[in-house]
Amino acid sequence: MARHIGIPYRHNGRGQDGLDCLGLVVSFYRSLGIEVPDGDGQPIPQDWWKHDPERYLRGILAHGKPVEGPLQPLDFVYFTLTQGVVTHGGVMVDRQRFIHVMEGHSVMVTRLGSWWQRRLAGARRLV
Repeated sequence: MARHIGIPYRHNGRGQDGLDCLGLVVSFYRSLGIEVPDGDGQPIPQDWWKHDPERYLRGILAHGKPVEGPLQPLDFVYFTLTQGVVTHGGVMVDRQRFIHVMEGHSVMVTRLGSWWQRRLAGARRLV
């Protein structure tokens, strides 16, 4: 986890020079030896959610299983931040906090407080 903290946000970012939230999820799991899909191989436009609202989750929902019950470390969590569309995700690092990155910020660990709980759309257990 520590190697990801502080990496800046970059749309379509997939490396140490910048990550978007899907890039972070892929990199985080990959650092643990777990492969998850890195998108669909096509460039992701800034307003992708307007044209293909299912795009963020399409590949990931094919892996793991839905989380029922309390969240655990390494659960993939995803959120509706834009017009009811899942546009953001992260990975639980303990039962209270998750690692993620947002536009205008660097990779950070955030408490899953009430603001995030209201926007939590679901979680997958990939391990």
